[in-house]
Amino acid sequence: MAFDTDGRLDHHAYLIGDVSDDELSAFPAGTIIHRLADYPDDFVYDYGNHVPKATMLRLFALADLATEYRRIIYLDGDIFQAWGSLADLLDLSETGTPLAAVRDRSHWFDRPRMREQKTYVARLDPRIGERYFNAGMLVVNGPVWAEGRYSRAALDFFKAYPERCRYGDESALNGVIAGNWDSLSPGWNWQMSKTSYPLLASRRPRLVHFTGPTKPWTDKLRLFDAHVFDEMRAFLRAGGLLHLLDVAASPDGFTPEMERRRMRMLQVYSENPMDKREAVKEFLGAPDHVDIAQGLRSYDFAV
Repeated sequence: MAFDTDGRLDHHAYLIGDVSDDELSAFPAGTIIHRLADYPDDFVYDYGNHVPKATMLRLFALADLATEYRRIIYLDGDIFQAWGSLADLLDLSETGTPLAAVRDRSHWFDRPRMREQKTYVARLDPRIGERYFNAGMLVVNGPVWAEGRYSRAALDFFKAYPERCRYGDESALNGVIAGNWDSLSPGWNWQMSKTSYPLLASRRPRLVHFTGPTKPWTDKLRLFDAHVFDEMRAFLRAGGLLHLLDVAASPDGFTPEMERRRMRMLQVYSENPMDKREAVKEFLGAPDHVDIAQGLRSYDFAV
């Protein structure tokens, strides 16, 4: 919210189940909070053991907001906004597709790979091909979304084909949208991986998405940029909420005995940077990214 200096955005947070007063107090003033004790009857489904109940909040939130807003910018909770205003995305031209997004990191590579991933995607819908998006950051066309009832369609897909939906509602959304979406350059959803990690030495994406099991607040080995955790810690301290942080699991829990393991992991993340860049370079600057085509920057480049 601090980057939204011109006030063009409304900020909403959707929560389900038990949420403590401390957790609620962490949201900045002006945030519109939606608390659900449970989903409405038409959103009820068999969660199973591998899909957390909160996973469908994305579908519920988009269905709820699509009737109110022409543009909705959705972010997962493990995304760090490094610079710039998300309001810049409101100026993207509308093309009639339901959303704009960034390809999942498994589809950034310029040469075909990951046969098993391709099999998974083909089972969702063969029309997807390489156009499988990561649902952690979405720019949704509200009227198109509402008219197409995409949240409902994705939930129905999930109920009908739970065995195909490896990644919950993300799988279902890709299954029903079937490649009909606009591509954003990856600086809007820079998904951290062994491939993307070394490229951060020369480029600074707007949004960094910590997609793996290690998050900035559980980065005990201090693998990520310290600035991200420092920002989070300062935010909690300002609100008197440092007690919400698990210090032992955080970078503050690092001990000298962990140094060898940290060096080993950093070596894995940082090895062969040129090869990693060559593997994804065409995708990074592809002219079909709608933001690039309209002159919108998703990176700053280090000098």
